[in-house]
Amino acid sequence: MLFIQPDTGNPMNLRISLILLLLACILCTAGCTQPFAADNQTAAPSNTSTPASIAKYKLTLAQPEDSAKLIKMDTDVYDLGEVVEFVVTNERNHDLPCTNNPPSFSVRYQTGTGQWVTRMGEENPAPGNTTSLKPGESTATYRFITTDWAPGRYRIVSDCGISREILIRSLPSVTPTGTSCPALVNQSPYIQVNPVSDQNAGETFTISGTTNLAAGEELRYSVFAVGSTTGNITAAKLVSSTTVVSAGSCGTNTWSVYGEIQVPGDYFIGISNNANTVSAIRRFSVLPEARTTVTATLPVKTTAPGITTG
Repeated sequence: MLFIQPDTGNPMNLRISLILLLLACILCTAGCTQPFAADNQTAAPSNTSTPASIAKYKLTLAQPEDSAKLIKMDTDVYDLGEVVEFVVTNERNHDLPCTNNPPSFSVRYQTGTGQWVTRMGEENPAPGNTTSLKPGESTATYRFITTDWAPGRYRIVSDCGISREILIRSLPSVTPTGTSCPALVNQSPYIQVNPVSDQNAGETFTISGTTNLAAGEELRYSVFAVGSTTGNITAAKLVSSTTVVSAGSCGTNTWSVYGEIQVPGDYFIGISNNANTVSAIRRFSVLPEARTTVTATLPVKTTAPGITTG
């Protein structure tokens, strides 16, 4: 027990009293070792459901509409499994109307016939509480991940009345460690189309090939239907689009096109670089849609009690 004597007027006693009082305060606070919390120690909420975008390629595709520039992205080309990240920024001198608050978006996929099919989001969403972006304003950052998506051309459609096309490509081939490549001689640029086996109508298939053009370079292709009228062969273009060269090995890179054709017949694909100085063509056939054979098992014939059947 700690006692403090009353002040007797002696300076020495007063000094001792102050020292004893200080020791008492220290003893009373012993064991309180929890530090004070720092001021403003609050964590901003983070979106942990979808990681930030880290695209390997920085490449901008030609867009069919000028309004695509309002969708801001660091690239238009992604490998499968990468995260797509974008914002919508109003660079116009008037308000940009949107049909939802906050603005939403959907993602559509281009099939081999050129049709756009919704891959994510609602195709025709019902209007909600409308809003608008004023000049210079931006939406929040949108992200979606492309794991298990099919390679091909996609379109981001914002409910602010704008869209932007991107390309999702299959993962490039990896050159095995320690594999030596033969010395390359001077080669002219080329594109080759691999043989295409007969396909069935309505089924997705792949047309692929090789090239010595650089990985990441954009190629343009068109698919034509071949018809015969009074002995003259004619061709009707079905679809035109683009694909991107994927890295290969030893100077031989690859490309591929994914799609489906609904009508049986003969077709050919033509593909070239943007300058149309290197090209290739290949003919292929689409067979009628394969029919699934259904085997029916007849029930065992039974007889009613007391009735004989022949």
